Amino acid sequence: MATGPSLSLSLADAVMIGLRDNRTIRSAYLSRVAEAYDLYVAKRRFAPTALIDARAETTRQDGARGSSSQLTPSAAWLVPTGAQFQFVWSRIDLRGLGYRQGTDTALLSVRQPLLRGAGLAVNRAPITQAVLQDRIDRLALKSTASNTVSSIIMAYRGLMQAQEQLIIARQSLERSKVQLETNQALIDAGRMAAAELVQTQADIANQQVSLLAAEQQRNSAQLNLLRLLAMDLHTDVVAGDTLAPGHVQVDLETAIDTALDNRPDYLAQKSSVEQARQALLVARNDRLWDLSVDASVQRLDTRGGAVVIDPATGAPLPAANLPGGTSGVVGMQLRIPLGDYSLRQREVHASTALRIQETQLDDQRQRVEAEVRDAAQGVELAWRRLEAARQARDLAARSLEVATAKLQAGRTSNFEVLTFDNALRTAQSQALGAEIAYLDAMTLFDLQLGTTLDTWRIDLAS
Repeated sequence: MATGPSLSLSLADAVMIGLRDNRTIRSAYLSRVAEAYDLYVAKRRFAPTALIDARAETTRQDGARGSSSQLTPSAAWLVPTGAQFQFVWSRIDLRGLGYRQGTDTALLSVRQPLLRGAGLAVNRAPITQAVLQDRIDRLALKSTASNTVSSIIMAYRGLMQAQEQLIIARQSLERSKVQLETNQALIDAGRMAAAELVQTQADIANQQVSLLAAEQQRNSAQLNLLRLLAMDLHTDVVAGDTLAPGHVQVDLETAIDTALDNRPDYLAQKSSVEQARQALLVARNDRLWDLSVDASVQRLDTRGGAVVIDPATGAPLPAANLPGGTSGVVGMQLRIPLGDYSLRQREVHASTALRIQETQLDDQRQRVEAEVRDAAQGVELAWRRLEAARQARDLAARSLEVATAKLQAGRTSNFEVLTFDNALRTAQSQALGAEIAYLDAMTLFDLQLGTTLDTWRIDLAS
């Protein structure tokens, strides 16, 4: 039993607290941080990159000292056509006793594929796949939030049902106590046998057992809701809303169209199909010959003599002066893979994966339609059950009133009154269960349509 402060919550309050504090939703949002950064990195595919490489050394040999330094900044840039630009500048300085030498080298090169790796579509494929994956991740967050909100709603209604069931149990116990007083008065008046009092006393004992069971059910419902809301489990939370379900007419065809436009699982599958198409596009492109145009221009400047690299040690060495100048190269390169069946293998796998995703999309569409139809039927049947349960409850209450009046007039037995009282208690519980079942059916129907967040006007900042 809750020992903390009492807190009355409306259903809207519970949903908002759950969105803020529920651990499942918080974990999903934390995952979105990494997923959003993955998309950011993918979109920078055509952004220039740079690298700075620096090196400095001091040497000593036979009493002679020298030093060398090397600075090599470089930059690379891939453009959507597949062309790759690269710029490298290298500065080498060598100092020693009586000399100082160095070179400055600048190289600009470009490579434009003409077959494999060429074209906007194939080069933008990684970005397109990343955008699709981000869409899938957003839909997964929406699905997680929708399922969690639905769970909170049902847990809240479970608490409402437990509270109302506790009220029913208390009312039934009070009626039994009143009946006991009535029986005692009839016995005192000589209009009822004293042995019949045992029936009422036994009924009171049974009602006390039912009351304790209802209290335990209420406590369990409280803990379930508090856990989903990530609140202190000692809080005496109370569902403050009232039960007043009304009939909602369902247009099945409209509902199916709405589900196909909003269901996260169906939309995610459509994105998976597009991802598979992009993978097939890349796999087919990889089978083309590697034909490209290469061009480069280089500028060399020397200071006090050139510097060369000792192949044995990798250290700069002084050399004779070399003339500086500018040179350029233009050419073509062709590479033809022969006997490499792995390229065809990747295309076969990509093509098969696409067909599988398309088949799964068809299956997902049928599943969505079947689930929506089933949920719509569940809503209608739940309403019909509710109407019947309400009618049964009203009739049971009327029957008890009539039986009680007959008992006071000496025209019926105490056993019959107790029987009608038990029937009323059962009818009240059934009507309560039918009301909750109908509301839960509407919540499930909303979930099947993929409109749970829209119904509650929840905008996920993802």
